[in-house]
Amino acid sequence: MTSLHPDTFNQKAAKPAQLDAAAYQAILEKLLSDGTGWGKNKQVGAYFLEKLEFETMTSSGKVETRNSVDFEKKMYVVMDTDQYPSEYLRNLVIQDITKKWGGKLIKERDLSEPEFSGPGLWLLKKGNFEGDYQPVADKKNTYEPNPAAYRVTLTVDKAVNIPVQWTGGFVVEAGGDLAIRQKDVPALAAALQSIRNGETTAEAALFTTDAKSGEKVAKFDIYGMEPKFREANYAPVPLYAETEAAMGAFKKAPAAKPAAKSGPANA
Repeated sequence: MTSLHPDTFNQKAAKPAQLDAAAYQAILEKLLSDGTGWGKNKQVGAYFLEKLEFETMTSSGKVETRNSVDFEKKMYVVMDTDQYPSEYLRNLVIQDITKKWGGKLIKERDLSEPEFSGPGLWLLKKGNFEGDYQPVADKKNTYEPNPAAYRVTLTVDKAVNIPVQWTGGFVVEAGGDLAIRQKDVPALAAALQSIRNGETTAEAALFTTDAKSGEKVAKFDIYGMEPKFREANYAPVPLYAETEAAMGAFKKAPAAKPAAKSGPANA
């Protein structure tokens, strides 16, 4: 009798296959039909990743070395203030990034390294971050949620590998959440409706081609949250009327009640 090597089994179990176009369409329709509104409710520490510079000092206070890191794309590295409660701790993370990557141009593929993504540490594109947060006036590198930056989220009951806007996919673990920004809901709803109407295919409506790599990537910014991340960082919020209207077409109509049987007519 043959058996799988433990490593082979772990590799197979660890990462489900990426959703194809039809399955991706189905889960996005479920996101709109069953998703609920959640909004940020905690401050974060954040650093703009256009160019990081860091100096190491000697014990006498003189500059010993200078390092800098350049980033191909403008992004923010964001830190959970529960895990990194002080500016001092957050600076240590930035120092570690700069020490490891000093003198290098950081490209998009490099951003999957543990230094840029992990528990309590994540990345956001410049436009998305600045739409989600606003600076706290009296706290350096600290931002508070923008009340208008709500999400529609859906908890998944099993791990799912979703397409993303960069090359590759992202595995949302069981108990984690799919999420889309409220501002993106009407466009996604229109794309899904065009598929339903037979005007286009799921492939054409939900995917595009990355200009640099030439690879197929997701057209819409639907992303994943780790299990319990939503509850720890968001609170339930009401959605805008236009968001509810866009989602309404995908909500299942309640089952019709059976017609009452008429009894024999009275003589």
